[in-house]
This record gives sequence, C-alpha cells and structure tokens, in this order.
Amino acid sequence: MQKIIFDSSFLMAVVEDPTTWYEDIADRVGKFEPILLKVVKEELRRLAEGQGRKARTARVALDLSKSFKPASGGEANTDDEIVSAALSKGAMVATIDSRLVSSLKGVHVGVITLRSGRVSVT
Repeated sequence: MQKIIFDSSFLMAVVEDPTTWYEDIADRVGKFEPILLKVVKEELRRLAEGQGRKARTARVALDLSKSFKPASGGEANTDDEIVSAALSKGAMVATIDSRLVSSLKGVHVGVITLRSGRVSVT
C-alpha cells in the first residue's frame, strides 16, 4: 500500500475547490495510506486559530484529515520535515507548494499535485 504524506497546501486547496481528489489518487496509485505529520497538523491548527476565510479553510482541512494516520517528526521547518519523512517512509507527498515540489523532485520523491482541479502524479 502506497503511503502518502499530505501537506497543508494540498488539503486547503481541496477544501477551497472540492474535487474527487481522494478517488483520483486511488485511481492513479492504487490503495493508499494518507499520513498527516504532526508539524503539518500544527501548521493547520495555527492557521485555524485566526479569522476569515483562510482560518475557516484550515479548520475544515483539519476535520478532513482526522482519519489520516498521524506521524511525528523532528523540529525542522515543515517542508524539511515532509521531505525527510517521505524519504524515510518511502512515501509520496501531496502538495501544491511549488518550492516543496522542487525539493521533492530533487530527491526523487513522487509528488501528487493539482492542475486545473485535477490530480496529477509525477
């Protein structure tokens, strides 16, 4: 079963523009285990504490990820933790953050992103 680490950018994007992202990922990679790193959950929690649309989106993203497998990590910044966890777990990463995508491709980690509301796997 493929492990997929989800970044806050991907989760918030699918909340803002609902798609069949879960089914699309399953169609492309098969059965998968969604993983939410502690650092990503904390990032979403910080965003959710605010006011406005971004905070509401973060709250819904947190709710959406409740069934994801939790995973701890180190104390590095979020992107570094995601790259490190992906390498150590042999996982793909779901993100729409272009800098993170570049970092992941640089170390040959599979990336799941959204293009025009559709799931793209690279």
